[in-house]
Amino acid sequence: MSSLKFGAKTMNDWTPQESLAPYIKAVVSSGAEVSPSRAIINKGDAGPVTLTIGGEDVAIFLNKGEIYPISATKSSSNNIIFLY
Repeated sequence: MSSLKFGAKTMNDWTPQESLAPYIKAVVSSGAEVSPSRAIINKGDAGPVTLTIGGEDVAIFLNKGEIYPISATKSSSNNIIFLY
C-alpha cells in the first residue's frame, strides 16, 4: 500500500464551491496528516505551534482566534482547526 502525500494547493486546485465560499468545512487537528487546508485557526492559547507546510515542519507563533491563510497538512497541537 502506498502512503498518501499531500502538497500545498494552488489557486487552480480549489473547486468552484470552495472558491466562492469563505470556508465550507473545518477539521480539528488530531496530529494526523490531513489534506492541505485553505487556512487555519488556533482555538487554544497563543504560542508556538509546529505546522507541516509544503512537506516541511515550521514553528510559527499563533494568536488565539486569529485566522491565518496557511495551507498546512499537519499540526503539533490539537488546538488547530484546518479550514477548507
